[in-house]
Amino acid sequence: MIFAEKARERARSMPPGKEREMLLRCAEQNEATSNLTDWLSAPVFPRRGE
Repeated sequence: MIFAEKARERARSMPPGKEREMLLRCAEQNEATSNLTDWLSAPVFPRRGE
């Protein structure tokens, strides 16, 4: 998530525009990917009845 934080910091210092929006979108995607990876790496809990 360090990439996402740095991208957001950089975007804050930029004027509104395509590059800023692209950085913010990349930060959001990076966080979503990181969260999904964490979720998929979590230990699996047994299903009911098993």
